[in-house]
Amino acid sequence: MTTTEKAERTQERHIVVFRLNSTLFALDIHSVQEIVQQSDIVPVPGAPPFIMGIVNLRGRIMAVVDTKRLLGIGETSSGKVLVMVAQIGEHLVGLTVDEVEQVTRIAHDALEPVSDLVSPEEARRLEGILKLDGKLVLLLDANRLLDEETIEVAMSQRS
Repeated sequence: MTTTEKAERTQERHIVVFRLNSTLFALDIHSVQEIVQQSDIVPVPGAPPFIMGIVNLRGRIMAVVDTKRLLGIGETSSGKVLVMVAQIGEHLVGLTVDEVEQVTRIAHDALEPVSDLVSPEEARRLEGILKLDGKLVLLLDANRLLDEETIEVAMSQRS
């Protein structure tokens, strides 16, 4: 591998591309641990509306987030759901997805800034937008998906 090829590789990042409804989203692969089917989600009374419940994943209790509800684009049906297990901050969290499209590499400069048409609340959850195989993909910022502000806003809307 030449020096130029090594430099180009360090400028790349791996992402997991997934679908929610008809929209493509992605997360940095460093945040994603695995993808599992879950059907035994236990609801938690008093949890924010976007928390579907909790599951026991090989001895670890993990919250499952209805990603569509969190992002304001609908609701995931109950039953057997596809869950992407991700490290978000200090927590292991399950994010519901409709389908995992691919794992791929992107160049760092492929990421474009979020448009002014997106609300500041939603824009802060996005690292940027990229074009992949002629389609637009919204790259989510894992650390901002479930930050304290998001949880506080959700809890205040419950009352």
